Amino acid sequence: MSKITEKDYKEIARTAYKFDPDNYKSEQQIKIGDSIDINGRQFQVIDAIGNSAEPTENSMQAMAVAPVDNQGNVDYSQVVVSYVGTNFGDKKDVLNDIENLGMGFTDKMITGLPSISGMGKGILEGHFNDSVKKEVVENIVDVQSKTALEFAQRVEKKVRKENPNAIITTNGHSLGESMALYTALKMGWNNVGFNGPDIHNIVSEEEIAYMQAHPEQFRNFRNPNDMFLGNILGNKTGVAIYVNMTDASFVDESLRILQDDKLSWKEKADKIYSLGDKYHSYNTWRFNNKGQLIDENGNVVTNTAKGNANALILETKTRMLRYYGMKSLLTESGGGLSSNERIFLDSEQATIGVNALVNAAQQVLDQIKIEKQRGVEEVESLFETTKSPFMVSSLSPDEIRSAFAAGGVTHDSVVGNVEISLQNKLNKASQILDEMTKLKDKIAAGIDKKLEEDIALAGEFNQWRNLN
Repeated sequence: MSKITEKDYKEIARTAYKFDPDNYKSEQQIKIGDSIDINGRQFQVIDAIGNSAEPTENSMQAMAVAPVDNQGNVDYSQVVVSYVGTNFGDKKDVLNDIENLGMGFTDKMITGLPSISGMGKGILEGHFNDSVKKEVVENIVDVQSKTALEFAQRVEKKVRKENPNAIITTNGHSLGESMALYTALKMGWNNVGFNGPDIHNIVSEEEIAYMQAHPEQFRNFRNPNDMFLGNILGNKTGVAIYVNMTDASFVDESLRILQDDKLSWKEKADKIYSLGDKYHSYNTWRFNNKGQLIDENGNVVTNTAKGNANALILETKTRMLRYYGMKSLLTESGGGLSSNERIFLDSEQATIGVNALVNAAQQVLDQIKIEKQRGVEEVESLFETTKSPFMVSSLSPDEIRSAFAAGGVTHDSVVGNVEISLQNKLNKASQILDEMTKLKDKIAAGIDKKLEEDIALAGEFNQWRNLN
């Protein structure tokens, strides 16, 4: 059984887009039973939903694929459930991005407003209740995460009949990766995908904590320059793996554009928007000859604390984009800045800076919490080995425990000391976060006091904050 590589996962995610009825004719769409080429290796589509053969009300599209062996038989020992990303020409896809991922709807979403003419016709024909119900129901459908999970459950039922021990993973790109993360969490499967927005709005706090503690289960590779789409909802679950962190091209290019006084605001906006699709594409990824994802230096990509720290730097740079955008608009006329405009820009810079400090402190605290949990679990497991008889089966468990205790090996000395040490680090990190939060509150209070004293300035602040 050949392993499915990260390069294979990328190609599977790319191929899944051939489901879309809006972009492919019925005979061109992928369907159940089709054989697809994944980097020179044959896979078979064992289930599918969202194509013309089985359309969905909410435009959710997905397929389940398994490799084919040398004898032409489907290898059900490893199956990938791959979800399709957003088609920006499909209103339901876009609304799902907003309502499901953005607003946190987990049951139903609204896809349109009831037709007044349709209800009016029903009233005239004497079918008021039926017409209103029809118009309302047609515009309310399940969110895609709900349908995605139902499809995963359907696939599992089918696959387990063929191979009870099958390893099922999820996969996707963009919105598809968000759906893949959601189903992997709910089903207890592993995930490998690309540029998926975070799913914290559609899962519980307990589930978020689980994802933070088990990043190895979820591998959401993100291009840090994908600011409009993949990174739009942040990384609260902690499972994003940032690639090419030293090359924050989108932010740096955008900053240069915003600071170019020769360009009008519209020209700046157009140039920045054109960068978006470039960095969201699945074509930006590079792999070595083993199919492993690599960074710009050819190193195999892993989820590291350095990557998370760099993500914070990128996030701060992104906030500075908005700052320079506002500054560009305020100086569009060619004149200098007024005293109120300077106060506004200074307050924005101070807010960006202190938010960066608070976020950094929070990230350190969160990481220490995760490491403390892991550390205690590992040392507990190590201590449990002292209760085993090993080669001295003639000793009872109590005698073994006494022997270890005589040598200073007790639960307190092994587990307790590690837990105390990690707790001290946690307390220190918590203290730093408290200090940074107090500074943030102090700056915010100072700004609020200034605005309370100057109503005209407060009005201008509100206007400027809505500029971009």
